[in-house]
Amino acid sequence: MTASARAEPAVELPGPGSLHWRWAGEVRGYLLLVKAGLLQLMHPGLGAGVEQHSDFFNEPWERVLRSVPEIQGVTFDWPHGARTARKIRDYHTHIKGVDGHGKRYHALDPEVYFWAHATIFDALFQMIDLFDHPMTWAEKEQLYAESRQVYRAYGVSDRAVPPDWASFLEYFDRMCREELVITPAARGLIEFAKEPPATFPLVPTPLYRLARKPTAKPLWWLSVGTLPPAVRERIGERWTERDERRHRRFRRAVSTAWRVVPPRLKYTERARQGYARAGVGPSG
Repeated sequence: MTASARAEPAVELPGPGSLHWRWAGEVRGYLLLVKAGLLQLMHPGLGAGVEQHSDFFNEPWERVLRSVPEIQGVTFDWPHGARTARKIRDYHTHIKGVDGHGKRYHALDPEVYFWAHATIFDALFQMIDLFDHPMTWAEKEQLYAESRQVYRAYGVSDRAVPPDWASFLEYFDRMCREELVITPAARGLIEFAKEPPATFPLVPTPLYRLARKPTAKPLWWLSVGTLPPAVRERIGERWTERDERRHRRFRRAVSTAWRVVPPRLKYTERARQGYARAGVGPSG
């Protein structure tokens, strides 16, 4: 262990009994992957980092799906989630350069790193609020407070972190209205979503070949419906009252159908491992 690793402060992370423990391992979160990914890639520094330091344009979904289990591990590797968080942080130490506006960036700049975290937190919140039940203000405050605990575990400065739920809403709205742009990486994700690549890691190849074309447009429409209005406008997507009514019906259908999904199919492997190791399930 290095001296810097030994110097890491202890961080109390959300564990059994927390809202993160209850919700962060649900596979319904995959419904928000495109939305979260697009918001990340529309940040000039994040978009440039992905474009310049990854093989995103050749394997977009593989890159995203490799990241999800590690991020979930910060919660579900409890009580050692901080170790997982530091490992994720250290993946980013070399990611730096100049973005499309000529501005220098580093992946561990707090403003850059927190935006990535914010989009993941927002996706978790939206999964619960849209696809399960409208969250109370107290639940939102608790979920955000837990998310701040998770962020601290990465060991990146928290100077960019809003102190409470209300200020987070203001921050998120300002970022979407004033800071996000269509970077080359964001444009690439939009193209991939509308015209999916030939393979997708979560689906057997023969089945994916049959479903690829017919499902592309509905899945993109579903993602567009979860985007902030300012972002929809920026990427040139219309959203009508009819779209919103249909989207609400779809969300209610997901919520209703979820009640009869077998428990073993509701949670990701990393979450199930965490529940088994702790001996405490999502509702424990």
